[in-house]
Amino acid sequence: MAVIIHESGMKFGEYEENQVFQLENSRQYTKTLSPHGVKSCEFILCRNDKLYFVEAKTSCPRHITATTPEEKTAKYNEYIHDIVLKMQHSLALYANILLERYTSDGVPDLLKKKDLSDLEIILLLVAKNAENEWPAPFQDVFRTKLRNELRIWKIRAFNIINETTARNKGFII
Repeated sequence: MAVIIHESGMKFGEYEENQVFQLENSRQYTKTLSPHGVKSCEFILCRNDKLYFVEAKTSCPRHITATTPEEKTAKYNEYIHDIVLKMQHSLALYANILLERYTSDGVPDLLKKKDLSDLEIILLLVAKNAENEWPAPFQDVFRTKLRNELRIWKIRAFNIINETTARNKGFII
């Protein structure tokens, strides 16, 4: 049965059940961690020898400058902080599921096999309404904030794409 995930006004999928773990809706997250302020990305997708940690947002703020008003700067920083936490916490939760510190309920066999070393990990933010020129400088901010996680996990990419690019790459229908 194909999996379709409705998030931020987009339909992600159609994915095979064995390709996707809906982390944000998982029992491990909703019952134990979410009530205590732990954050989560929407889902983890295994496709084409890549393991994507996918976060979806309706919008993406424009890059700030030295003359950006304080209120917009605060919202921009809050947006970044929220996504950074989601990625950090999602990586940690997934690792702890693999370490069997949390149950693997709902995790497809493909995503809980003992050796996942051949999969490239990619952190992916899909910002539905982002204009094409916005993601480039924004990606650098996330790469800086997630520098340690990128090193520890040997992650080469934090990508931000908009709805059009996500559709072209087969993430959404």
